[in-house]
Amino acid sequence: MAENNLKKTLLFSSLEKKELVDNIVSDESNSIGRKISAIIELTVMDELLTKNNQIRFWITELYKGCTSGEILSSIFDYNSAGFNWKSRGLPLLPLIEFAIDEQKFMKKYEVDKEPITHLIKCLNSIHEIFDSLNKDDEQHSLKYTEALDAINCFIEQLSDENEKIHFAPFYRFFKTHWNDLKDSMYTFEALSDLASMQKGWRNDNYSRFGLACCLRDLDGYLLE
Repeated sequence: MAENNLKKTLLFSSLEKKELVDNIVSDESNSIGRKISAIIELTVMDELLTKNNQIRFWITELYKGCTSGEILSSIFDYNSAGFNWKSRGLPLLPLIEFAIDEQKFMKKYEVDKEPITHLIKCLNSIHEIFDSLNKDDEQHSLKYTEALDAINCFIEQLSDENEKIHFAPFYRFFKTHWNDLKDSMYTFEALSDLASMQKGWRNDNYSRFGLACCLRDLDGYLLE
């Protein structure tokens, strides 16, 4: 690639800001012996990708061509890998909300059915979680009964090869019961399966930007 194609002119909104940046970058360059262009590049990359290696990997893969579904599946799978059947505890509710919002942009119905068997096993484990929850309170008892009914419907839908799978209700279920399910590895294994099963995720500037913003918000929650 020609060197000129790698150049990008920075335009500042004021002379004051330009001089401030020039002075800061110049001091760093003189102090550590690094080129000014390298310092600016690193600063921009750290801002866009964060300094967290895991987040940098996900955002980079997103912009290399991976779909939102592939990235979501990887994130959910990562969060499922805690200890003693627990999740890592990352605050991924915004990622579930992102998946819900993206459903209206699906251009076609196409499903990879390979993960279905594992997804059903996860749903059965989630069923057991609700079975074990305290049902002494009438309001909570009704809530958990509705959750069990929803899981049964999901399993029935997944078990019927001729039944069209509607993904939005699955994601809404996990959003509704987030507080009860956020600590379970089975929740995020199920979400990972759902994201990987569904094809037709859009891959445009809006979806990439939205998902990248969600990922940047995880900075500080993930270990390096």
